[in-house]
Amino acid sequence: MTATEELQISWVSVLSTAGVGLDALRDRLREPAPAGTGAEADADSYAGLPGEVASVPGFAITDYVPRKGTKNLDRTTKLGLAASTLLKRELSERAGVDDASWESTGIAMGTVVGSLRSSVELDVDIIEGKGIDLVNPAVFPNTTMNCCASQIAIWHGLRGPNSTLANGSVSALSALRYGARLIRCGHAQRMLVGGVEELSPHTAWGTRLKKDVAESVVIGEGAALLALEPAGPDTPEALATVTACEVMFAPQRTQAGYAQALRGAVTRSLDAARRAGVEVELVLPGAVGTVVEESERAALEPLDAERVDVRTAVGECGGALGAMQLAAALALGRPGTGVLITGIDDSGAVAAAVLTIVGEGA
Repeated sequence: MTATEELQISWVSVLSTAGVGLDALRDRLREPAPAGTGAEADADSYAGLPGEVASVPGFAITDYVPRKGTKNLDRTTKLGLAASTLLKRELSERAGVDDASWESTGIAMGTVVGSLRSSVELDVDIIEGKGIDLVNPAVFPNTTMNCCASQIAIWHGLRGPNSTLANGSVSALSALRYGARLIRCGHAQRMLVGGVEELSPHTAWGTRLKKDVAESVVIGEGAALLALEPAGPDTPEALATVTACEVMFAPQRTQAGYAQALRGAVTRSLDAARRAGVEVELVLPGAVGTVVEESERAALEPLDAERVDVRTAVGECGGALGAMQLAAALALGRPGTGVLITGIDDSGAVAAAVLTIVGEGA
């Protein structure tokens, strides 16, 4: 395909602190910011933690895949595997996507560091416990950042490109841009694109001690995946098309520097929307409740459109935040209009994307 041909989002799956599916996410986004629902495990590890935490309610990987082979999977991988299983099932049942086409499907997953808990616990086990020769070798893959994406490919027989992108809170938008490029370069016919992040005491305490996120924002978790493929007569009915996706970097990591960099990404995205004849009616900012909120507000100041705060609704969820914003765009966007998604990570990464909504949310 050419660089100007449209890419569409055929389906989406999402597991968030609101529950499973777009309906749960849509309901949460339309309500006032909820209180944390707590963690379903390790409650004692969060004692004394400023603010609240929330996990995906009632999550069990065996609700999505058979128990065999799941014993040693970390929570990050379980969340991603559940999201991919839902996505594949829906595409196969509702859109008639056959098993053969999955062999040419790849995956681009966004995350901050993968399963931080797995890495820390393995290190502690080696240093203070069993030593390097006696640790369980089955848990070592969990410490690699690409574990989740690799397991998804293995479980579902995906033979396309397999990659993980770590770009802070805009990781999923980086994955969207990367996945689109792979399709346009002929490396895959379809890409599963999204982000995943687990709730653990390690991430929760690290986030609070860093103080980049307000204590009023719940520490959460989640996973969301989109099926991205070329628009055409032989592809499933689209939920949306990807009108623009820009990922840039702020050379100066100051409030003014972040604002200037994001303004550039937003301008390029809106220019692409105008050329496509798309009017942006909804904005989903990603930096609300963080130390870079003012920079994002400054970059978006000239834009007159409704705004919805996804981070506060679903909680701080690291590399999955951009994926939650993409899912929220599909949940809330009005057919025929554009949704602008923005984000800033304090590492200097900034991103902006425009989705043009085609059909009603899944």
